[in-house]
Amino acid sequence: MRLIGLHDRLFGRETECAVLDGLLTAARSGHSAALVLRGEAGVGKTTLLRYALSTAPESLSVSGVESEADFPYAGLHRLLLPLLRRRHRLPAGQRAALEVACGLADGPPPDLYLVSLAALTLIAAAPRLCVVDDVQWLDRESARALAFVARRLHAEGVVLLFGRRRTEEETDVFAGVDVLEIEGLTRDAAIALLSDVVAGDLDLVLAENLAASTGGNPLALTDLGHELTGDQWRGAAPLPEPLPIGSRLESHYSAQVRGYPAETRTWLLLAAAGAGGRDEHLLAAARLLDAEPEDAAPAEADRLIAGSPPVQFKHPLVRSAVYGDAAPAQRRAVHAALAAGTTDPAEADRRAWHLAAATPAPDEDVAAELERRAGRAGARGGYSARVTFLNRAAELTPDTAVRAGRQVEAAAAAMTAGAPARALALLDTVDGELLTGPVLGSALLTRALATVNVGAPTGLRDASELCLRAAAAFGDDHARARQAAVQAVDHSSAAEHLASIDYTVVATEAARLAGTDPDGLDGLLLAGYAAFVLGGYETGAPAMRRAVAAITDPAVPDETLLRRFVVGINFANQLWDDVSRMLLIERAESAARRTGALHALDLVHFVGAMTEATLGRLNHADQHDATGLRVRRSIGVTSEQEQVWRHPELVAWRAPDGFRQTVPQALQVFEMLHLGGMQSVTLLAMGVLENASCDYRAAREALLRIVDLGRPRRYAYALPDLVEAAVRSGDRATATAAHADLTLAARASGTPLALGLLARCDALMTGPERAEQHYRDAIELLGGTAGYGDLARARLLYGEWLRRRRRRRDARDQLAGALEMFSDVQANAFANRARQELAALGESVLSPVPESDETALTPQEAAVARLARAGSTNAEIAAHLFLSASTVDYHLRKVFRKLGVSSRRQLREALRD
Repeated sequence: MRLIGLHDRLFGRETECAVLDGLLTAARSGHSAALVLRGEAGVGKTTLLRYALSTAPESLSVSGVESEADFPYAGLHRLLLPLLRRRHRLPAGQRAALEVACGLADGPPPDLYLVSLAALTLIAAAPRLCVVDDVQWLDRESARALAFVARRLHAEGVVLLFGRRRTEEETDVFAGVDVLEIEGLTRDAAIALLSDVVAGDLDLVLAENLAASTGGNPLALTDLGHELTGDQWRGAAPLPEPLPIGSRLESHYSAQVRGYPAETRTWLLLAAAGAGGRDEHLLAAARLLDAEPEDAAPAEADRLIAGSPPVQFKHPLVRSAVYGDAAPAQRRAVHAALAAGTTDPAEADRRAWHLAAATPAPDEDVAAELERRAGRAGARGGYSARVTFLNRAAELTPDTAVRAGRQVEAAAAAMTAGAPARALALLDTVDGELLTGPVLGSALLTRALATVNVGAPTGLRDASELCLRAAAAFGDDHARARQAAVQAVDHSSAAEHLASIDYTVVATEAARLAGTDPDGLDGLLLAGYAAFVLGGYETGAPAMRRAVAAITDPAVPDETLLRRFVVGINFANQLWDDVSRMLLIERAESAARRTGALHALDLVHFVGAMTEATLGRLNHADQHDATGLRVRRSIGVTSEQEQVWRHPELVAWRAPDGFRQTVPQALQVFEMLHLGGMQSVTLLAMGVLENASCDYRAAREALLRIVDLGRPRRYAYALPDLVEAAVRSGDRATATAAHADLTLAARASGTPLALGLLARCDALMTGPERAEQHYRDAIELLGGTAGYGDLARARLLYGEWLRRRRRRRDARDQLAGALEMFSDVQANAFANRARQELAALGESVLSPVPESDETALTPQEAAVARLARAGSTNAEIAAHLFLSASTVDYHLRKVFRKLGVSSRRQLREALRD
């Protein structure tokens, strides 16, 4: 048994207490930890959290309140109240986001993760314990923000503990945070607890039976200890049936409350309905109902509540029992009084919610007020609250058409809140026959995006068609119609040949919406897509160049850039425009970091890794991949979900054992999910790998599945690999056709990268008298681009050609240079091919021996080191990597020790990318 304060006792929790003690002891040495205590109602989570608080001198604590669950950032605001006076020390972006979220300032809707980073910075500023109980009732924004903080803690001396009820509707908000399951007490501990709370004699057999029948639930045992009679405890009188345990605890409390006088029940109902509100508003509402704090005496005597006000319920189940057992008319009367008593303008959201709860029938005035409050919640970044307000507004709307519009708006808000399943559920309640015009367009767009995001097998297949129907529904609203069409282009590029409509249909609609004189970014993107798909490279390349120039304009707002950069990257890929690709990724990353848009940042790094791998810059691809992994861990992506982010093009360059065996199954999964783009990228990666492995026939077969000979379009950038595979496999006809397509596409593009690849293929296709000049031209052109892998491959091909001409010295120079380039980025298959060629020259080339990793930097340490080398301060590095400054300092000290340096200046010489 352990004492907490003067009265609370813990029985049978030695193991759990030891875990908590260990975390708090480690925190005193600078280590951080986060832990979720999860168990059924009454099992003792709150008592364990109080135990932790009793041992920590510096602590913050807050509990979720069910009635506050629809108010954005309410829980986070209450937790951070003691720290907000230090918010002036936060970086400007974090401070602004936090102030808007907490209602301390007006501004644009803050990004959730920028608010989360501000919370991390404040909490991690000093060692402390933070306790958040009843997280199942936190508002969604606060829960997600605190889960983010929990996943980013490392070396601050902070312990973050959560108490969470085990429910059937578990969510993944806290995915990645360690969980300690709290079970019922053992037999001996349960009997010890009963012995402590029962005043008289205790029959041991009866105690054992109760311990077993309650599952060792401490709350149930304590209640029984106070409520059973002495005769019952001695076994002389029967026990009540059924025993108040588990789900029956709430019913037990309901029956207890029903026995109180009417005025006591009114006061309790006011306290339950007004939980989270201000004390003065509760008292004002009580006066309207002729209730007063003294009416709570019977419940206080039974220890169901304490404090009047603020009222503290013995357990959340008591509050639920009070509210759930009240008649609907009683609840409406209480909410009406609370609405009347809530007069502070700052509490207008709470007043509107009480008005809605007090309204028994549709009422447009109340619905309109809820709609206005939804707008205010959205302005504070409370997108989940906005959904709830809009949905309730729709329920109270008399006019059916207006109701349908509000339901669609609520679904769109759910999509913004990152709840696609809820968005679909809301759309399914709408009477589709009432939807016309822009409202229909919004419903179709939301359904397309939500279906894709829930991972429905047909989501991506149908998304383009839904977006085109939305564009048609928007009619004369050309801006929204163009936006819908650009989304159709985006989805079509992802689904490719597995979409329900052909991409030429999308292109035809894009051409119509772009018009003859396109303006604005969306107009230029649509015009570029239409010209490329319908007219090919000769007409498409100039139009795509105009679109790429528009999206790389520094004046493009961050939000627009993040919505459209993937389409821009696709255009740059078709043009072999490596400069614009690098610029777009750099700017999109900066925009995502500046706005705290971590989901967008994850996408940026995914695209960055794919782009760098395609260029053969595998070390840069690794950096994007590692950063993307850190971001995904921050936002709670599980290891199973991470499989979606695997990069077949990066894996193919590295050629790990067993990769080929996984490809057929991956292609089947992509087929099932209609991920045509990933299917094609995987086939392209296989073509690269088979070329590297000298299995040219297999390479040719893989590449012919994605290249449309005679009509170079989407996968024209696979043509150089197809030319090589066809030439080396003896298929001259395919090589000639592919070379002709590449000639047309590369010349239309006109970039050094495109022309360098063309020159490399010219060398493969021409006779020995002209081949050498083409190889030299290719090496010169590619040497001025980001195409590191293509340059290395040009040197490899040139070296192979020289060896076959018996020019041993020249061949050795090119092959050795290619081998060094491949080895530097661990392009293993190509490196092995270069070694074989050198061996044929009589060169002794050893395979590299893996180095000891004792001094190797982890991806996190490497990221910190690179930023420190560039001159960033610890605070700047923390903001960039979504860490605390203490964690940055911890990693930097490890970097110094591993590299044997003592200052940031020395990092410039010691650190290699």
